[in-house]
Amino acid sequence: MITPVRPGIPVAPELKTRPRYNTWYRVPKEEGITGDGGSWHFYLSKGHERNLLIFFAGGGVAWDAFTAAHPTEAAGVLKGDPGYYWANLRPVTEFMNINQGITENRNKLNYFSDWNMAVITYSTGDFHLGDCDFYYDRKDPGKVMHFRGYRNFSIALEEIKRRFPEPVKLLIAGDSAGGFGAAALSGEILKHYDPDRHSVTVCSDSALLPWDKWKKIMRKRWNTRPEIYERIESSNPVTDWYRALYKEYGDRIRYLFTCSCRDEVLSAYGNAIKGNDYVSDAGIRLDFRDALRSMVYDLSDITGSFCFFLNDLPVHTAIRNPLFRSSLVDGVSMHEWLKCMVNGEHFSVGMGYLSKDGGR
Repeated sequence: MITPVRPGIPVAPELKTRPRYNTWYRVPKEEGITGDGGSWHFYLSKGHERNLLIFFAGGGVAWDAFTAAHPTEAAGVLKGDPGYYWANLRPVTEFMNINQGITENRNKLNYFSDWNMAVITYSTGDFHLGDCDFYYDRKDPGKVMHFRGYRNFSIALEEIKRRFPEPVKLLIAGDSAGGFGAAALSGEILKHYDPDRHSVTVCSDSALLPWDKWKKIMRKRWNTRPEIYERIESSNPVTDWYRALYKEYGDRIRYLFTCSCRDEVLSAYGNAIKGNDYVSDAGIRLDFRDALRSMVYDLSDITGSFCFFLNDLPVHTAIRNPLFRSSLVDGVSMHEWLKCMVNGEHFSVGMGYLSKDGGR
């Protein structure tokens, strides 16, 4: 769940006074904490339009002592050892969080550039859902993983509500682990942004990792709130969270899912949670395509208005990288598709890639 680093971009300044338009700011919060115990912040950008993007960042996942002990480090990535999750918010992670794809706030070619934006950063390995400390090495009590994603989310949401209380349009989105968070926590956000008063869209990008142990991991390892994990009824929590969301809000909001049929990262994680190595090959990716096909059918059963954007590139996520505008599927970019979605249109793109030959 790694995005390439783009050097040369200045560090976002800390928000201390009234924000300037179309400028990214870090918003430090003393109550927040990263997975390794460091300081935590999220990002805000103020736009001229009365619309709001709340974006859940991705960055891996930890589900046991072994994965908790192997966070992602920049040096490791360069050596081909990706690790399992980002455990801090050192400056290198800023390049993954802002100024790419949908978060380009000074690129007028980006329809969303002048929206108000909040990126809820992620460094806790828990899909933004944990609220506990995990001492993963019995021989060394100093080795602790802070699964505090839900606490960080709650802190950020209070600030977001205060600064942007009445958006006309609200897009709740996330990529990778953040796609899980967007599906799971949209209901929490909508307690404060009533769909009867705001035009709401929910979009999960690349959030597919079927495993029948997620509910147990959330309950016992991450100390996730019961109202979140109790909605899980299958091995695919994102589908279950969307189903619960639809049961609560029906067609008052729009439901979206995007993914690559050949996602090399998700397929590698899927192999790892089965007890194998973190690797992907043609056979593993074929299994992933089958899982994606099943998920699309299940999501479509929730409501006929569920919309999808699928591609067949060997990439992981597109909403926060240049592929957001540059890559075309059926002659349409994800950027153009998402623009249409938040403005009330309903259509899917790339569904032919679900066939066994990938549509080729």
